[in-house]
Amino acid sequence: MSQPGLPEYIYHLSYFGIFLWFAFIEQLTPIPEEISLVSLGYVSMHTPLNPVICGLVSVIGLLTADNLFFYLSLKGSKLAHKLVNKVSHQLMDRIKQNLQHNSKKTLIIMALLPKLRFLSPIISATTGISWKLFFLINSIATIFYTTVYILIGIFFYSQLEMLLHELKLFQHVIFIGVMISIAVFLILRIRKTIEAK
Repeated sequence: MSQPGLPEYIYHLSYFGIFLWFAFIEQLTPIPEEISLVSLGYVSMHTPLNPVICGLVSVIGLLTADNLFFYLSLKGSKLAHKLVNKVSHQLMDRIKQNLQHNSKKTLIIMALLPKLRFLSPIISATTGISWKLFFLINSIATIFYTTVYILIGIFFYSQLEMLLHELKLFQHVIFIGVMISIAVFLILRIRKTIEAK
């Protein structure tokens, strides 16, 4: 009996599994969100899962995690404090200054940069940004961010599918070429062995 592949595994998890991944599990793993989103776009093309619904569910999951971190940071969570302390003080001061001068632009940039995206809700909450402003800008940026990475996964799938289709047309030619190459290699090797004796 063969082992199920990744596409079948994700299909069995369905949309609820995608939500759980992006809302909770993905936050605990070292796998970058970008890789997860590109993989989701690619895998959604291999399964009956709808890529648009997969994208919406992943956005809901990411926004759930972001808002949970924002809320925990407002309540003075030790985890949020520990995460903020990992950021260099110079960078933190610069972000706080930018949030005071141009909060919308800074929130957009933080939501789109991979390393800062994770810390964006924590930094926003601890610097006094209102939840409504954070939620609005973070939602727009997350939708954009998610769409781009899922489309990259879909594009990669379509390009790979096209390449494999082209290779299938030349399958016999490639097979014959490989067999001739192996035959030539073996003949030369045997000839060298015979000449060495």
